[in-house]
Amino acid sequence: MKELPIELQSAKEFHSHLGPYLVVGLKMGKFLTEEMGNVSSPLRITSYTGSTPPVSCLIDGLQLSTPCTIGNGGISIREQGEARVEGKGEGRKIILTLLPEVEGRIKTECTSQNEEELALWIWQMAPEEIFSYEEL
Repeated sequence: MKELPIELQSAKEFHSHLGPYLVVGLKMGKFLTEEMGNVSSPLRITSYTGSTPPVSCLIDGLQLSTPCTIGNGGISIREQGEARVEGKGEGRKIILTLLPEVEGRIKTECTSQNEEELALWIWQMAPEEIFSYEEL
């Protein structure tokens, strides 16, 4: 395995391992921050992942890539078991949903032996290759 980018090294240290849903959360959070700004007060995120791993690992990625955390009230969690998040701020609402083909690959291929490989695969993808974007 080649050396991890610094962002992924930090995420792995924070989360205790590096899996694909963590990286999905990092990418979704980065996208929301770029679209809506890097200020916690106007940005609020709702995660529809629930609190059960592995899909809930996405939440830690959001916390690392946005100014929002569960502790500061910027992230709320809905127990729906979906790899979907909603960002709200300053009159905008953006919904990001993991694409079925990416989620299918994670669900069918991910093992403890190859989770970092799948995480790196996602890290190298463009946002539109990972999740759908809807602005309401």
